[in-house]
Amino acid sequence: MNLRQLRTLVAIGENGSFTAAGQAIGLSHSAVSLHVKALEQELGVSLADRSHRPPRLTAAGTALVEQARRMAALVDEIHALGSDAALAGALAVGVVPTAMIHLLPPALARLRDAHPKLMIQVRTGLSSELAQAVRGGELDAAVVTQPEMPPEGLALHHIADEPLVVIAPPGTQGTDDTALIAAHPFIWFNRKTWAGQHIERLLAARGLRPGKAMEVDSLEAIEAMVAHGLGVSVVPLRPGAALPADLVQLPFGVPQARRGLSLVERDGNPKARLTSALHQQLVAVAGR
Repeated sequence: MNLRQLRTLVAIGENGSFTAAGQAIGLSHSAVSLHVKALEQELGVSLADRSHRPPRLTAAGTALVEQARRMAALVDEIHALGSDAALAGALAVGVVPTAMIHLLPPALARLRDAHPKLMIQVRTGLSSELAQAVRGGELDAAVVTQPEMPPEGLALHHIADEPLVVIAPPGTQGTDDTALIAAHPFIWFNRKTWAGQHIERLLAARGLRPGKAMEVDSLEAIEAMVAHGLGVSVVPLRPGAALPADLVQLPFGVPQARRGLSLVERDGNPKARLTSALHQQLVAVAGR
């Protein structure tokens, strides 16, 4: 088999028919049919059901489309190694929800403008889950809360430090973060997350053990809870995200504590050029 035949099969899968595939990649219907027949002869399996008009891919053909798509993307990445300009290929990226709205989208838009041939897939999850997916090869890289120690087998690339602040309901009196935390119900950021665990460690290091009013997965939800007078919280100031203007905000700690964001990838990642380009855009967006 050759790459042209595989690309033809991918075109059939994406366009739904031999004719439409040929139009998409500049081949005649007969050339498309010959490519499919050559693959069938080599593999010894039927890839297209010709009893239908127009012919449609069999289950084996559909399965081969996915494999062929990955092979074509890998070849594009190999070709890109010879170019210092445009990057090509596929990149599977994970991101924690706290960076999904304001950080990742503009970074991906800048990356796409610079390298339009890149294909990027995104999935969200907890930092620990994403790091495990990167280690296992399910993801090429992930934007995570920076851990205390780099996970084994993974490399961390710093993106930004986000200042931590204590937020309190509008009109709350007080100029001391310790007093605010002690005097009001506390709304925890999910302590199954690395960010939530980091905040919990910082509180404990200062001897602060606030009562648990509630525990929430979303920073936006925490801000809404605080705005409605349900308690106080400690949250990071994310790049591009503005807290409600009427919330009381005080720096958490002296010097002010921070939450780090990093891009994590496997040691020796074969897609290091792609992840490096993404990291550059993330840093640029975070620094605006």
